[in-house]
Amino acid sequence: MTTTVNLREHWLAEGYILVRNLLPPEDVERLRETCEDILRQCYLLEEPQHGDGDFVIRHLSRPSYHVGERERLAFLLETAAHPRMVDIVGEIFGDEPEHRCFSLFMNPRENGRDGNWHRDCQFRENYDEDVEKEMILNNKVPGGMQMQIALVPSDDSEYVPGSHLRWDTEEEYAIRLKDNQACNNSNAMPGTMRVALQPGDAVAFNAYGLHRGRYHVDRLRRTLMLTYVASRRPVRPDIFNHQPWFLEPGYLDGLSDQATAFYRGFVDKYAASWG
Repeated sequence: MTTTVNLREHWLAEGYILVRNLLPPEDVERLRETCEDILRQCYLLEEPQHGDGDFVIRHLSRPSYHVGERERLAFLLETAAHPRMVDIVGEIFGDEPEHRCFSLFMNPRENGRDGNWHRDCQFRENYDEDVEKEMILNNKVPGGMQMQIALVPSDDSEYVPGSHLRWDTEEEYAIRLKDNQACNNSNAMPGTMRVALQPGDAVAFNAYGLHRGRYHVDRLRRTLMLTYVASRRPVRPDIFNHQPWFLEPGYLDGLSDQATAFYRGFVDKYAASWG
């Protein structure tokens, strides 16, 4: 495993880190088989993929995706809770990492496109631009980490380094928000970074920075995204941390002590909001 120099310093200054060979080939293959099977299930059911359209499936840990495949589900859970992951996240946050969500990004079957430029904080309920601006400039709420792990070769994630520390420039604002976001899929965003990932490589970024993905029919994409937040983050129930299946009897059975403790902290914090 190779990383950018001094993970925490690079994260704080640039808003992202790059980790080569985070997962070994055998783990990548096993995870890809799991994701392909979940994708087949969603296509057969012809239902929304618990996501934001036809390019993402959220909550890969739903038990309904793993009927008769307990070991497969356990491996997915162990992957996100493995020390190779949580040690990196903990070092960057300066705090214990907390589970948030499993997602799969993929190329759609039709209507391929470049994604929209955004900051994740703009999707908060009752969005207010002034509140977003203050949040970013004062860093009052710790942002999350989106760790995107390539299961096939990919360069479909874009990020503007350093944008997590400041408000949009005039050019950035014109692309992201102006005129009711009429141009927010523009390819003219200045200062962008696109990282070419091989299977097992990961790029992780502060989701409050400017970023987007690309989703094209003819460009295979299979990206496993593990989302984490710092444990000091206050309880804020939403569609991402709403995972009541963690309360099902036996859901955590068979996991390592380390993984069990990792998810138990998540359950203890949010279970009351799942009522």
